[in-house]
Amino acid sequence: MKEDAFILYGHAKKPFNTLNPVELAEVNNRLDKKIRERAWAVGSPVYYGENGLLIAEYKDGKKMIIEDVNGLLIETREYRA
Repeated sequence: MKEDAFILYGHAKKPFNTLNPVELAEVNNRLDKKIRERAWAVGSPVYYGENGLLIAEYKDGKKMIIEDVNGLLIETREYRA
C-alpha cells in the first residue's frame, strides 16, 4: 500500500503530501467539523488539548476541564478561555 493511500480515500483530489498551506487549512477545518458532528450525534463530547489542559466540549458549547483525580479522569470545572 502506498504511504498516502489512506488520504486518497474519499473526496481528495490530490495526495496529502502535495497540499499547500491553504489547502491543508481547508482539510483541517472540514475534518474538525466532521469530527464534532459525529461525536455530538451520539451524545459524546469532543476531547482536545488547549493551553496544556484536556478539554471536553459539548454540543451546547459547554467546555469542561478533565483532570486525573486518584487515577480517574474527571470533569473538574468549567473551562472559560
